[in-house]
Amino acid sequence: MKILVTGGAGFIGSHIAETYLAAGHDVTIVDDLSMGSRENVPDGAQFVELDITTDAFTQFVMDERFDAINHHAAHMELRVSVEKPVHDASINILGSLRLLEAARRSGVQHVILASTTAVLGEFTQLPATESHPVRPIAPYGVSKRSMELYADYEHTVHGMSISILRYTNVYGPRQNPNGESGVIAIFLEKFLKGAIPTIHGDGSQERDYLHVADVACANLAALDARVQGIYHVCSNSAASVNDVVRMLRTALGTDAEVIHGPAKPGDPAKTRGSHAAFSALTGWHPVTPLEEGIRTTAEWFRTRQ
Repeated sequence: MKILVTGGAGFIGSHIAETYLAAGHDVTIVDDLSMGSRENVPDGAQFVELDITTDAFTQFVMDERFDAINHHAAHMELRVSVEKPVHDASINILGSLRLLEAARRSGVQHVILASTTAVLGEFTQLPATESHPVRPIAPYGVSKRSMELYADYEHTVHGMSISILRYTNVYGPRQNPNGESGVIAIFLEKFLKGAIPTIHGDGSQERDYLHVADVACANLAALDARVQGIYHVCSNSAASVNDVVRMLRTALGTDAEVIHGPAKPGDPAKTRGSHAAFSALTGWHPVTPLEEGIRTTAEWFRTRQ
């Protein structure tokens, strides 16, 4: 298939592009390189530098006539979304809507959208299934939920085939350690540079961590099965930030210090999802244990120093 991966020079998108290429697909990557890196673009993929919020991007999609689109270009920083909600919405809502409209008008057969369990807000059911109430508590979650609703409109009214994959906390090689999301990458970078990382809150907050290789396989499974609707893509387990720090210290062979700061506004106390629905349709299951994933991620970061 001829596939477009938006955000394909970024952390998650580049791994998905690699997985699609390995499966024999023809892959084109669009990225504005605001967060991604040209060096992340895998060999064999075509690369076009474009901003998804522009008319030039819309025209590109119309001209190229892709068979499928995998949409991972997004604004992803929760704290920045609180400070700059209009900026967040311009990318995650308007950019995604541009993509959906161009995909429909150009006859794209299937679209995969990257969403997030941040749309749920505070988790009131653990593990959270797709029936969990949706009450986002930060603009980032609001913008991603808006994208989901536009996708539902495109499917219901226009018959588009769309998979929406809600991720939990994705980690692994190529994650940007300079953003404000991605505690594993941020802490690894600081430990390796001899800096002291800050735990926001007391460290008891729990997260569902999922290795990026498992995420890439989930995106291939969604493409192959042409699943329609919203699905949680997660590990079905959780670890506290304190647990993660312990694993990082073990992986690096250090007892480096951490400090504590105030909790982030809009940050839920616990997250853990259920991938049962997605697994039942596709046969996908995560295969990377957290401790092993942290070890191999630490090795990758160490080689980059």
